Amino acid sequence: MKTPLTAALRLAAYAAVTFAAVSIAWFAAKSRIETQERNAKIAQFREISPGETIDGDLLEHGEETAIDGEPAVRYRTADGSSYYQTSTYKGYNGEIKLLIGIAPDHKTLLGVRVLAHKETPGLGDKIEARIHPWILQFAGKTLENTRFAVKKDGGDIDSFTGATITPRAVTNQIGSVLRAAQEP
Repeated sequence: MKTPLTAALRLAAYAAVTFAAVSIAWFAAKSRIETQERNAKIAQFREISPGETIDGDLLEHGEETAIDGEPAVRYRTADGSSYYQTSTYKGYNGEIKLLIGIAPDHKTLLGVRVLAHKETPGLGDKIEARIHPWILQFAGKTLENTRFAVKKDGGDIDSFTGATITPRAVTNQIGSVLRAAQEP
């Protein structure tokens, strides 16, 4: 006959074994996960500036900064280009992490890529270059030749059908970063 104490001890032992197994698997995969994340980020840098030599050393020299009071990281290359890793929480489904490349003139966008998001698949995820070319329209734009707002808000940036919140959040963040990059 099983007592409640025996059942509780069995449950505790099962939980401890499961916790240990998950912990061992996590520690075993941790370095591989970090390497994959690092390689993915370097690939995003290279997509923005295909002709530039980008290596892992760039990631070691990020400078903490702020964009509209929110934390960001700025990476500078030898040629004077700047890359900002920033986030906006104004998307439809939470945080959208962006990588924004700015030319050495501090005025021209080299390009933008989405590092992470949780937007709705099939709708808001069109901000990813691998899914839809929408994000590619920012390359070459400046504050002088573009109003960084979606057309629905009187700007120059097209949103995509069925979604305005996500493109608005991304577009506004890109404009904020470009303005911050021009400040001395």
